[in-house]
Amino acid sequence: MRLLNSGLWIAGWAKGRNFHMRLLIVIDGMHPRDGGPPMVVAGSALALQAQRVDVTVLTTLRDGNREEVVAAWQTLTDAGVKIVFCAPIGLLDILPWSGNQSAIEAAVAEADVVHLHGLWNPVLVHTARIARKLGKPYFFSTHGVLDYRAMRRTTFKFFKKRTAVVLLNLRSLLRDASGVVFGSEAEASQSWEIAPGMNQIFVPNGVTVANATLPVSAEEMQLLLNIAPEYERWDRSLLYFARVHPEKGTDLLVRAFNIVASEYPGTGLLIAGLKQDAAFQGKVEILVAQAPDPSRLIFTTALTGPKSQFLYRMFDCYILPSHAEGFSVALTEALANGRPALITRYCHMPVVEQHGAGIIVEATVDDLAKGLRKLLGMSEAELQEMGQNARNLYEKNYTWPKVAVRLMMAYSDAIARQNGRPN
Repeated sequence: MRLLNSGLWIAGWAKGRNFHMRLLIVIDGMHPRDGGPPMVVAGSALALQAQRVDVTVLTTLRDGNREEVVAAWQTLTDAGVKIVFCAPIGLLDILPWSGNQSAIEAAVAEADVVHLHGLWNPVLVHTARIARKLGKPYFFSTHGVLDYRAMRRTTFKFFKKRTAVVLLNLRSLLRDASGVVFGSEAEASQSWEIAPGMNQIFVPNGVTVANATLPVSAEEMQLLLNIAPEYERWDRSLLYFARVHPEKGTDLLVRAFNIVASEYPGTGLLIAGLKQDAAFQGKVEILVAQAPDPSRLIFTTALTGPKSQFLYRMFDCYILPSHAEGFSVALTEALANGRPALITRYCHMPVVEQHGAGIIVEATVDDLAKGLRKLLGMSEAELQEMGQNARNLYEKNYTWPKVAVRLMMAYSDAIARQNGRPN
């Protein structure tokens, strides 16, 4: 009841004093190629702005990226969200004697609450320190960066992050944060608790899918057929729509599909990947080239971003074979589009199976093959029911207006405690 009570207090204060909560969201880069976190920032910013929160997004900007970033998020500025750019910050820039502090400090000083998306980036550490110094409530959203499996994929990566915890004094920053945000309790249970006693809160990501119930247009159909003309001959179609990265398990899916493909001769798989890891992508492309029937396994990096959202509506099932996830935007979009899903347990969404919206397996080739057999063995009626369950799950939990309410209550609680009000 603590969040509810303080939320009511803030609502009363807002009504009596014409109060507008001022939120500063901070992220290290808003380029669309950075995947889910920029989409989460944009979705939450729009939803919170609609709730009369004054939202400012502070993001680093790499040379040559301004035009693409501004164009990608025009909807934010059209809605009144302020976007402020700063140069990338290195470790030397966050030392106490560095002069690279004034712009960020001014942005924090104007805010009532600060929400940091990510953890390891110097700009986020720097901003958290300033917020603590100025007595501003601040939150960290982890976006899966504390997942044990992701951290331990290489010894060097794990050592580097353990070193960063000490050098950047992250334990105290996390312990003093108003909240460390995980997408679900399942995600938190598989994550490194850097600071015992830190205030874990659970807020899922939302997605906005305006066209989920619309038929695919002729232009959209042609866009797909230009890349995968074989699609028209598939009786049942599977979609992978995510980054091409080792953590996503793309290679596992290709291997599993190659195992079961001969059992389901009318089934095809499209891997629509977002470029991110060139070396890993090369390995995936080799596996694709080894497919027994090349007409039924198509790999492309030409169908990405918001303009490719129609793919969900064109495919029967969605597959996400991840080794590690925070709270997957792509999976949530699939649910919103009413797609049955085959996912691994490291997607940290047990509700998918609990609500009859999909199948959950281990992140292994054998288990994915078993999951594919189970999914492809279902009747059309069974898949339709599973798809409707997916859509219902989305509408109940993962629309941005509903997520925004949960964020507002967390922010309100933090502001109340910071001002010494009763919870």
